[in-house]
Amino acid sequence: MRPIEFVELRGDPVADGESVRLAGRCYQGPIQVGDVFTEAAGQEVRLRVDGILFYGKPVPELHPSESGQLTLTGDGLEHVVAGVSLRGAP
Repeated sequence: MRPIEFVELRGDPVADGESVRLAGRCYQGPIQVGDVFTEAAGQEVRLRVDGILFYGKPVPELHPSESGQLTLTGDGLEHVVAGVSLRGAP
């Protein structure tokens, strides 16, 4: 199991009720499409990475120190707020 961590840095996660998009940086990874975050802001969640954009282009993974935009779905979307740290170990 590889640990993954992503921190929201722009301060403007966008939720549409079924998903949330947020921009930030990968601190541990790589983070891959299909990975699941299990912790957000100290709360238990189950948020699946449905998409990754890197410089506006879809990519299959984001590496440590790279910035990008994630689209997440699942349980716990309400915990994805400005500055949130997301962690998991897919």
